[in-house]
Amino acid sequence: MARTPDQIAADEALTEAIQRVWHAYYCDADKGILLEYVVLARSRSFDEVGDALTAHALMPRDGDVPIDLMLGMTEYASTRLRKRIAEDEET
Repeated sequence: MARTPDQIAADEALTEAIQRVWHAYYCDADKGILLEYVVLARSRSFDEVGDALTAHALMPRDGDVPIDLMLGMTEYASTRLRKRIAEDEET
């Protein structure tokens, strides 16, 4: 499915933002070439009676990162987060 001009502009802005954040947090790391990314996001809104509504979004680079790569990247991130939690609990 072809992306709209708004989607292309948003994807380009997101890629640029990710590159800026990467540099800001990992400025000493080899920059290499940004290949793929997946952004996970959550938003909160409320319905007409005030009940909370939560939405989740999974946004791959340019809307087109293969499922196997997205799964691998998110599983890797999950593993790293679990390790970090375990290390925090030890201290």
